[in-house]
Amino acid sequence: MPMSNATILKPLRRAVAGLVLLGVCLAGGAPMPAQAQDQLRIAAVVNDEIISELDVYMRMRMAMLSARLQDTEETRQRLLPQVLRNLIDDRLKLQEAKRAGIRVNPADVERRIDRLAERNSMTRAELETFLQSNGVLVDAIADQITAELSWVRLVQRTLRPRIVIADQEIDEEAARIQATQGQTEYKMHQMFLAVDAPNQEAAVRDAAGRLIEQLRAGADFESLAQEFSQDEGALKGGNWGWMRLDQMEPAIAREIQAAPAGQVVGPVRGTGGYYIALARETRVSGSGDTTGAGSVTLKQILWSLPPNAAESEINRAISQANTVAGRIESCEQMADVAAEATPGVYRELGSVPVNDLPEQVQTVAINQPVDVPSSPIRTSQGVGVYLICARQGSDEGSQSRTAIADRLGLQRLETLARGYLSDLRRAAVIDIRM
Repeated sequence: MPMSNATILKPLRRAVAGLVLLGVCLAGGAPMPAQAQDQLRIAAVVNDEIISELDVYMRMRMAMLSARLQDTEETRQRLLPQVLRNLIDDRLKLQEAKRAGIRVNPADVERRIDRLAERNSMTRAELETFLQSNGVLVDAIADQITAELSWVRLVQRTLRPRIVIADQEIDEEAARIQATQGQTEYKMHQMFLAVDAPNQEAAVRDAAGRLIEQLRAGADFESLAQEFSQDEGALKGGNWGWMRLDQMEPAIAREIQAAPAGQVVGPVRGTGGYYIALARETRVSGSGDTTGAGSVTLKQILWSLPPNAAESEINRAISQANTVAGRIESCEQMADVAAEATPGVYRELGSVPVNDLPEQVQTVAINQPVDVPSSPIRTSQGVGVYLICARQGSDEGSQSRTAIADRLGLQRLETLARGYLSDLRRAAVIDIRM
């Protein structure tokens, strides 16, 4: 299949949300120079682990391809500090995930790369040929995907259990939504660059300024956000959906309110670092139903037990369920794991109204993140592990109780994850040599 210059590689930080290859216009794919292939000099050392100059070159090429930037010396110099910082962050994420015993199955990484090819009508071989012709080895993509998957699973395992959205919080947010009917909402996209120490202030501000220059030169906001934003929104290309001014960082809200739709604002100094923001559209919020609990697409593995089961039977089922839950990594993979869960029985429950679920499972339906198995739950039917594959009505315009809880949980998780990574940076021994 012939490749044209109208093909783009979207950034690989979309690895968890779903990888996509789209068209771009480059003046010509820049193949990796021969000397770069042998250039294994050290660019940085992160807690005794090396990042080579070749690693930096690969990530730089991915960034330029994905953001539709010409490969010039000026572009490289502008992107280099943030590219290197992101590689350091990836190394810290992998190190911490390894310390926590989290391992990404190589088959999951391979499936995501295969998906790149499938969604663009390519074979795997054609995809690899295209990447290599543009100076990118598929191993570099695999490394980035592995880092992101490791981090997401680490965050979900260590931080998500701390977050419980109480009914009172949902009620209060629902009341705020009702009270703000008729106000302006903004379709928000943003990037965040963290400042972890006072001596980083100027460097991070300059890095944000360089990204704004690239945006004004025609770079794609979504692509730059996926490559360079240091928050969980990077997985969605910086797309935070419809937001009211009172839901934004106050400094951003002031800038966005004063700027016309479609104008980039920033760098804006806010909590924890610098923000670059863009409101693509505005709308007037309308009335919505905030009383319904919504529906979820649900899968289950159930170890059936009678209501009067002995404590030893219950404990045995919980132990088996914990073992199985620890091996489930996604909805699409759950059926394979369930095949070895005997005597547990796997069922795809489809779309189920939250209010129709057992009370214990309703909490999971409202609070559990998508694609993350629940802890074993004892119900009148036995012991079950549940997995939320999707939430109906939990799109960005929904105001169902499930959607409200989901938004609040994600906001809290983002704050915790950002602090987690910041702590890792501060504790690390990092030696930058380029």
